[in-house]
Amino acid sequence: MSGVVVIVPAAGTGSRFGGALPKQFQTLAGKPMIQHVTERFMHDALVSRVIVPVADVLLAKMKSSDRVRFVAGGETRMQSVIRGLAEADDAELIAVHDAARPLFSIELFHAVVDAAREFGAALPVIPVADTIHRMNTDGTVAQTLDRSMLGAAQTPQVFRAQILRDVLARAQREGIEGTDEAGLAARFGYRVRAVTGDPRNLKITIPEDFAIAESYLA
Repeated sequence: MSGVVVIVPAAGTGSRFGGALPKQFQTLAGKPMIQHVTERFMHDALVSRVIVPVADVLLAKMKSSDRVRFVAGGETRMQSVIRGLAEADDAELIAVHDAARPLFSIELFHAVVDAAREFGAALPVIPVADTIHRMNTDGTVAQTLDRSMLGAAQTPQVFRAQILRDVLARAQREGIEGTDEAGLAARFGYRVRAVTGDPRNLKITIPEDFAIAESYLA
């Protein structure tokens, strides 16, 4: 059985975070955040290789190896995933993981892989603790949603390769620029299994998140 190919789209600018470098290349606990992510996958026997789409300006500075390959990313996350997918022709399963989530556990990854093998597509989900309102354009509350039916998506998300290829091709044809591959799969009629996520698997978005991640890694 072939291993899992992991795509880590890392071509974004991280404009909300600020700084001279995109957040995924800034130093976290002594090394670039993206290195924390790639090393965690590289040390897992389930993973055959990691493909990292990066901005053109950084590509020449990256050093690929047998198990980690840097490729030119696109202008959007979805375009970067598509470019990464082009380098994974032999994959049975494809995982897509946020470059800004360095704290995922291998146990969580394996749980998502197992679910994807069974259902075709899977992702980790955290139950929503806060009350969520759908808002009107004038800033008033339109509807209070049932939070028991809501979940916050995490990565890694895992798919049978053909499902992910079909989902992204359909999104391109229909002019849909997706930011969550599992959401696209569900939109196009695929059954997507949700597994229990991990609160520690936070996505680093603002500088304060760095301090939280540093404390976990310490």
